[in-house]
Amino acid sequence: MAELVLGLATSHTPMLTLPAELWSSYARNDERNPELAFPPHGVVMSYKEGLDSLTPETRAKFRGDEPYRAQAEACQRALDELSSTLRAVNPDVTVIIGDDQDEWFFEDNMPALSVYWGETAPLIPRTMPPGSRDADVIAAIRRGYGDVPMDVPVASGFGRYLIEYLIEHDFDVAHMRYVKQPYGGRVARRYPTRQGELDYVRETPPRDQGLPHAFSFIVKRLFDNKPGTILPVFQNTCYLPNQPTPRRSFAIGEAIASAVEEWKSSASVAVVASGGLSHFVVDEEMDRSLLGALERNDAAALRAIPRHRLYSAGSESLNWVALGGAMQRARLKMELLDYVPVYRTPAGTGGGWAFARWR
Repeated sequence: MAELVLGLATSHTPMLTLPAELWSSYARNDERNPELAFPPHGVVMSYKEGLDSLTPETRAKFRGDEPYRAQAEACQRALDELSSTLRAVNPDVTVIIGDDQDEWFFEDNMPALSVYWGETAPLIPRTMPPGSRDADVIAAIRRGYGDVPMDVPVASGFGRYLIEYLIEHDFDVAHMRYVKQPYGGRVARRYPTRQGELDYVRETPPRDQGLPHAFSFIVKRLFDNKPGTILPVFQNTCYLPNQPTPRRSFAIGEAIASAVEEWKSSASVAVVASGGLSHFVVDEEMDRSLLGALERNDAAALRAIPRHRLYSAGSESLNWVALGGAMQRARLKMELLDYVPVYRTPAGTGGGWAFARWR
């Protein structure tokens, strides 16, 4: 039988691809971001509305760029540790649980859960529209999400087995084996606002698109561009109305671990959660609650995370919840390598960057 031998979880923010001296430049985009969901109620507001709503104590957490270098160094140390752990264990299969953000899925097809099981998956260095950010920021992000074109090996046989296992256990899972190029589409952000629902639709022109950034970041940063065999598992964490509940994400993780246990193979398997924690607005309370529940193996707390704390990009925390379900089933123990809450504006925008492993 196969064995689940390792769990890893990491944020994948563009800030982790940038040197500290570019963080201030990256932060300037926050004032234009229409998807800022402010804790504790998850209501999306403009930058100015959010800034005006904050307490003086929260505003004071922003200390300019003074902490950036130490924060960046802490994040990179944790990533180095995750990378060395993954490459030392060298699992036969690495399941990556991530989400898609206007890359492979649009509103012509937006499954809540999907598995990619082609023989390989394309990694194509990212393109970003000119003028969208500072040129140095764009160049660093492109490098950080995969700068070497390649066909990444995929555990196709295990992928089919996992899909059939999930179907047998009452998960309605979508599947895909190839990417239709060029491809684009629209996705509406249906997040709550003070006036009702956010009226914002993002349009992505057709283009060649390789592995979404949740997965290409792992290939680049943890595998150091020399990936082993992966299996991409997608949760639609971000986009209502078919966002999985925390309860469902935990169950997905449990099912993945159970499938590994029953797979008639001698393979070693790792599971990686990619994304999170809170962003585009920092929610330390939520982040620390989630991390504490993972450390305690508190399934009830993970299943009961309030859904209103999971709007916008902070919803990627559901990938950690799924990993928590897998790790509890595998009886592996969590080690939190670091949690680095980064406040990059007085409005509390930024994120809680976190790094953990289970062995």
